[in-house]
Amino acid sequence: MSTWTSPPQLVALATFYAQAQAHPDAVSDAAFLDAVNAAHWPTNCWNYVEASFAIIAPACLLRPQLTAELIALPIAAMIAGGLDDAGQVIDIGLACATRSEPYVAPSEEGRRWLTQVWPGLGELVAAVFQARLQAALAEDEE
Repeated sequence: MSTWTSPPQLVALATFYAQAQAHPDAVSDAAFLDAVNAAHWPTNCWNYVEASFAIIAPACLLRPQLTAELIALPIAAMIAGGLDDAGQVIDIGLACATRSEPYVAPSEEGRRWLTQVWPGLGELVAAVFQARLQAALAEDEE
């Protein structure tokens, strides 16, 4: 699975992913989401997007039923970064998978998910984008 050597939260996440792959029923979906969320760290929006895709891609591979919740993480950061067009989201994820000097390099499994599965999720991406955009707009009105 993932072979991160730094930062520490990604090293821990790589170990978690290996355990979740070896024993898929040993971790609840809620605990799985908590572990993925805990691996993220504060940074600028666009670096966060890139790191988030690297973090969630193996998670989406291991738990496809959690994909909508997991992709909401980088999508929310894209919206915070000013993106207002859901049609660009797939291309941004693909760019994260193919960047020559990524902020956080995706694992081989993550890269495979981003290049093979992610492009086919247009409807789901659009729905998640709209939900996150509406939530962000509602927060701005408060």
